[in-house]
Amino acid sequence: MTNTSEAPGIIRRRGSSPVIDFHTHIFVPEVCDYVKQNRPPEATEYQLVDNYRRGEAAQRKRHPRPTGDEVEARLMDMDEFGIDIQVVICHVATYCYWASPAEGVRLTRISNDRLAEFIRIKPDRFVGMGFLPLQDPQAAVIELERIVRDLGFRAVAVNTHVDGVELGDQKLWPVWAKAEQLGIPVYIHPSGFSHPRFTRHLMWNGVGQPIEEAIAMSSLMYEGVLDRFPNLKLVIAHGGGFLPYYAGRIDRNFRNRPHETPNINKEPSEYMRQFFYDTVIYNPDMLEFLTHKVGATQILLGGDYPVGEDNPVAFVNSANISAEARRMILGENAAKLLGIL
Repeated sequence: MTNTSEAPGIIRRRGSSPVIDFHTHIFVPEVCDYVKQNRPPEATEYQLVDNYRRGEAAQRKRHPRPTGDEVEARLMDMDEFGIDIQVVICHVATYCYWASPAEGVRLTRISNDRLAEFIRIKPDRFVGMGFLPLQDPQAAVIELERIVRDLGFRAVAVNTHVDGVELGDQKLWPVWAKAEQLGIPVYIHPSGFSHPRFTRHLMWNGVGQPIEEAIAMSSLMYEGVLDRFPNLKLVIAHGGGFLPYYAGRIDRNFRNRPHETPNINKEPSEYMRQFFYDTVIYNPDMLEFLTHKVGATQILLGGDYPVGEDNPVAFVNSANISAEARRMILGENAAKLLGIL
């Protein structure tokens, strides 16, 4: 059953869609503390924990960056920047895909329950995006059903891989089948690239995360997920990483060596139009390119709040795109995707 019922109290503007930021975070201290105490040496989540805490201590132009319980500061920022609704995800340290399946389920439920408590503080301004314990696909299906049925979440987030298992792996297909059945958007957000070459100069984040996103998209395309689940709603963080901006090379490989990609039947750049992308890319000219490459209907406003783009609405308005494209990106596309029109 598709999750398209109206969310109680969600803001709606007469004659237009609300402005929706699809990419925002809150911090769940008990889960992040678990990560810092138990993570394996190669995990990057601890870097994100520290990065987030430093972000909390920083200042926006007028208001302190909030933690999960500083709702009023967050609302002041939203009002200042013209954002009606935030889609909220717990800090990505929650992934913990290196944890045992039982621990993964426990940590995921804690995060989702804490997020539900946060959403209930201001349900007309916040929409929940839960996590799934993908190291146990059966448990992930159960948790997906729970967060939609019991918590009222309208989206779900996953990492770019499951402790080395790529998202296109068939063991994860039951999760994609359930998400397609429920009509729930799946948001793909990386935790960073853990290879030793990426440990300096924040390369795990600035270079590694876009690589992770490109690999995740490629896996979902090349393993046939997009053909097997054509109605699955997939959203990629950070404008899709590197892949949309280098599509010509993989299209050439498809044309010249089709035996290397036996599970797909069209050029990869065509599959890219089945994904949705957020606007956390920081360069207006790249937003202009992405709009041309995949279409304005596939792009969602994203700020990576509170550690990303200070004013995501102004960023979109600074790009040389049409008024129609701007309207879709600022809220119309997300409202349709989330079923809150």
